[in-house]
Amino acid sequence: MKGLRKVLTPFAPDQSGAVSVLYGLGGLIVIIDAGGCTGNICGFDEPRWSDVRSAVFSAGLRDMDAILGRDKLLVSKIASALERIDASFVALVGTPVPATIATDYKALKRMIENETGIPVLTIATDGMKLYDDGEALAYKALFENFRSGEGDLKEIVLGKTPLTYGDGSLSVTLDDIRNIGPDTKITASSSSGIEAAKSLGRPYEIFSSKASELASKIPSGKVLVCHDEVFGKTLRDAGIKCDIATYFALHDEIKETGDVKITEEDEFTELVMNGGYDVIVADECLKPLAEGFEGQWIDAPFFALSGRR
Repeated sequence: MKGLRKVLTPFAPDQSGAVSVLYGLGGLIVIIDAGGCTGNICGFDEPRWSDVRSAVFSAGLRDMDAILGRDKLLVSKIASALERIDASFVALVGTPVPATIATDYKALKRMIENETGIPVLTIATDGMKLYDDGEALAYKALFENFRSGEGDLKEIVLGKTPLTYGDGSLSVTLDDIRNIGPDTKITASSSSGIEAAKSLGRPYEIFSSKASELASKIPSGKVLVCHDEVFGKTLRDAGIKCDIATYFALHDEIKETGDVKITEEDEFTELVMNGGYDVIVADECLKPLAEGFEGQWIDAPFFALSGRR
């Protein structure tokens, strides 16, 4: 049944993905909501929240603030916060609220920059898409605001965030973004990294270090990989013959015969029942959807899917 979830919890949405990229870069991150979306991001979708400090705020919109579009009030709140926080930039991250009332991000950007003199990134996420879309938008906003194109950075890895990799490490810094140059090697380590790399208009490598570490543990046989598309491609490049199934993006440059983008729980169940697989590489949260599978299950935690590191 379309949209029915009996096992899986909601996946990390686009606003969580945007915060995952921006977290720890030294900016003031403002979630344009009444508080609920910010609570979900910090409480469930950001594993670094309890260990690594970052300035993440809710706009604290009340009903009439949203209805009347009190932009000056939001600008005043941000200016007040910046008096106490030394931030390199302000990031406005969208939710269903600004999407519903058609918030003018360009106007907000101009108002806040005029008031504070600090660069403002606007990321028009709407809570209706998944985390990889939000990550890609955040990368593009960083490139538009900080990349000079004349730096001497040797290599940058795009898309390596805790939502895909499940750890607390940061894959990039603001200085990295500033120093991307014509000779910088670009590696896309997840589906959002592919979109980010494409926005740079440069050649890039597709590689997941997490998948590469797992490749030697996968036995021969017919293999199904249900994870991020780059995770699956990296295993394939390492010599593992496998089909890729993913609940997230599946780009044409990766997709081969047997690969599929899935949306529902039932689609995964049918894939396992009818695919004749000997090995499944996926997060253990999907096991209840594969009742009757008698092959080998290799656990590959996927934080955006299950909240497991």
